Amino acid sequence: MRPRLALVFGLLAALAVAGCNSDVKEVRLDFTKIARLVRAYSAMTAHPTPAPVEVAQMSADRLNDLGVMLERRGMLDRAEQHYRLAVERKPEFARAWVNLGNVLRRQGRNDEAMTCYRRAMAEDPNLFEAVNNFADLCADAGQCTEEALAVLGPALEKHPPEEYVGRDTLGKLLLRAGRYPEAVEALRASVGLTDPRDKELSSAVLRRLAQAYRALGQEDAARSAELRAAALM
Repeated sequence: MRPRLALVFGLLAALAVAGCNSDVKEVRLDFTKIARLVRAYSAMTAHPTPAPVEVAQMSADRLNDLGVMLERRGMLDRAEQHYRLAVERKPEFARAWVNLGNVLRRQGRNDEAMTCYRRAMAEDPNLFEAVNNFADLCADAGQCTEEALAVLGPALEKHPPEEYVGRDTLGKLLLRAGRYPEAVEALRASVGLTDPRDKELSSAVLRRLAQAYRALGQEDAARSAELRAAALM
């Protein structure tokens, strides 16, 4: 297969599987736009600095799309570059701020990621991914737990489609705060709402549930949750 054709299929695959937190929602396959992205990507690969004319002239939305593709290919530095260009051109672009935070977090730059999530929440308080990713980072880092709990609760009430993800994040925060009965409640709700086909997430939630049960001295329930988690993997 010729390199250019292989690249086209690679970009098509990246768009087709869009849907993780770093991705743009409702991406549609537009072959004219994809062709432009292929040209821009090829030029960027051949001449990483300075930015090619095609990239320099892209809208904030297209820069964000290209950042998603680069991130999916593991090219985190270049993805970061394009997310930054997107928010420079469109400072109110909350989703690009979230995406920038995600790629920074993947590089272990948690303080910078936290700043990006806060900016995304400021620009669009209704963007669930901004609130959830901020709260999830707080839970993992053991920071700003009470602030995260304060923003995540209202977000869960407004966004029931994402509730299973948010309930897991809520459970993580409550574990951090030592509020074990509430953590059990949140994590049990997440287990009930999580798509059973998502075995990795289901297993992770069950392991956290076991941790909460064990903190309450409910060893039988903890062991049961652990066995269910192990059966999924």
